[in-house]
Amino acid sequence: MVTNGNAGGSRGDMKITGSGSSNGGAFNQVKIMGDAVIHGNTDCETFKCLGNAEVKGSLYAGSASCNGAMKVTDAMKGGTVKVHGEMRVASEFAVGVVNVSGELGVGGRMSAEKVKIMGEMRVNADCQMEELQVKGTVEVNGMLNAERVDIKLYGPSRLRELVGGQITVKKSMGLPPLLGKFMPGSEGSLTAESIEGDIVVLENTKAAVVRGRNVTIGPGCRIGFVEYKDEFKQDSGASVSQSAKIGP
Repeated sequence: MVTNGNAGGSRGDMKITGSGSSNGGAFNQVKIMGDAVIHGNTDCETFKCLGNAEVKGSLYAGSASCNGAMKVTDAMKGGTVKVHGEMRVASEFAVGVVNVSGELGVGGRMSAEKVKIMGEMRVNADCQMEELQVKGTVEVNGMLNAERVDIKLYGPSRLRELVGGQITVKKSMGLPPLLGKFMPGSEGSLTAESIEGDIVVLENTKAAVVRGRNVTIGPGCRIGFVEYKDEFKQDSGASVSQSAKIGP
């Protein structure tokens, strides 16, 4: 059943229960309980989905939550996003706070203030954010730029460039967060072309170049070249081909 309160040109509510579809538009609240397809660009204060939702167009939501699967075929912008399940955004993803337990896939660039991922994050272009926390895997086909990065590795991860203030990459201990996706015993590792930060702490990382003020290369790392300003530490279980201290 589809209930659409968007009458007389004013913002109303959209509610879809069971299986249904509706045209896009401007709404106060969009609520989906079941399977729904929305045709056209959609602007709303809140977007709530319990089930499966597809927006065939762009989506702006002051807050969005999904327990299930959600797909946006164009760009998505807004405030807070909370997902337990799977989210796919085909183009740009520009929001404030993101919290995902499951999978996040972005076809364009991504920008956010705070991002917390328990599972998998894949972005097909550059990422810009203040804070990133990942327990799982991350794949970025571009530059990931964040003031604070904390990655606990479950399974293989890949970045082109990682730039930040404080960067910590470590192999996780214990069971993975989502047993269906990351099986026990899977090797947590990160591969990157270059990593540059103020304070850099790495484990199980393969990179051509690492630059920082204070750099710690931990066990399982294979690094081509380390350039540091103040301090450089290397674990006995790490391989570093070359290192150099640069002047003030």
